[in-house]
Amino acid sequence: MPDLDGSEPVNSLYKKLHNHQPEDERDRWRRALYFSTAIGIRCLDLLADYMRYCLRPNQMGEAPDYPISDESAEVHHQAVKELLGLSIWLTMVDQLEGDVPLWLREFFIDCWSAADRLYPDPSSQEIMSLYENQLGAEKVCEAVSSKLCYKLELEDTKGDACLKLGEMLRDNGKARADLLFYALSAKHEALDKSIDQLKDY
Repeated sequence: MPDLDGSEPVNSLYKKLHNHQPEDERDRWRRALYFSTAIGIRCLDLLADYMRYCLRPNQMGEAPDYPISDESAEVHHQAVKELLGLSIWLTMVDQLEGDVPLWLREFFIDCWSAADRLYPDPSSQEIMSLYENQLGAEKVCEAVSSKLCYKLELEDTKGDACLKLGEMLRDNGKARADLLFYALSAKHEALDKSIDQLKDY
């Protein structure tokens, strides 16, 4: 069945998703809210894993010095939002082999709106504008990795501190794809139950 704009989905994941198009705007919003919430939890985990990597002791048993300031919590919060906004974009382009179907583009727009409700600052539009000059997912991952490394003041903790987060973000592609499929294919009751569990995370 062709998409609403007449195009055929070309990617294997998109073909699987094609049979799970949201029934209406309300259905699409509920699924987008679930996806953004779940990806947000993934981003919290990702950032925590990254910080643990940077701050773990070296072979001599010495832990890097890491300044804790009153602004640390806010910086961490904004870093999670930046990862969330970009993770939504990466989910869209991870396995891209052609144009994203119209119905799926509308779903991702709802995901960014949901992300802005969950984490108001910075806005998804602000986040994406920071990386609009970067060409391709690889360059975007490198750019956000370097930016957040310095923003979190982790640049002197490990030799690869400015690159590691980008590698971790790229390696999370399968998890993003699995969450996308679940968000679009699961029944509402299952999504609601899963969100309740995520709220207690």
